[in-house]
Amino acid sequence: MFYIENFIKFLNKKKINFFTGVPDSILKELNTHINQSNNKHILASNEGSAIAIAAGYHLSTKKIPAVYMQNSGFGNAINPLISVTHKKVYSIPSLLIIGWRGSPGLKDEPQHLVKGLITKELLKLMGIKFCVIENEKDFIRLSKLINFSKSNKVPVACLIKKNTILTEKKFLNKKKDEYISRNFFIKSL
Repeated sequence: MFYIENFIKFLNKKKINFFTGVPDSILKELNTHINQSNNKHILASNEGSAIAIAAGYHLSTKKIPAVYMQNSGFGNAINPLISVTHKKVYSIPSLLIIGWRGSPGLKDEPQHLVKGLITKELLKLMGIKFCVIENEKDFIRLSKLINFSKSNKVPVACLIKKNTILTEKKFLNKKKDEYISRNFFIKSL
């Protein structure tokens, strides 16, 4: 397990301070912390749009964006990852932060089990280097991946399993309605 606050600080030290994506139950603490920090953040309507937003951000700033999503939505990101950000197309670096629902060995809802089993294989098939973040020691591997993304101008990814992210007590005392939720998006329509 790791504290989300330390994860965000780590990313900021790696000069990643722009986030876009689709809220995910595994990554809810990430969304909460991004919204309470000075990082730039754009919510996307779907994962493919998040990749497009991230590509635009990189093209305008030359900085690496972070794109968060659940692995069940990764299929929506495949086309822009292959036809826009791929090394053989426009070669756009980014960090994909993927909530890994249905990861092998963990109990989850039936709709996540098949995608959970094939998530790593999809990343390998697409040529996207990745690591699994389970604790702060894994930040070292992620640091190397981010450096690889910068130097090779390609997307890289980290997978985060259910019940891996912790948050400091000061963030646990927030009212329930201060967290991003499905109801937040429905009300905003």
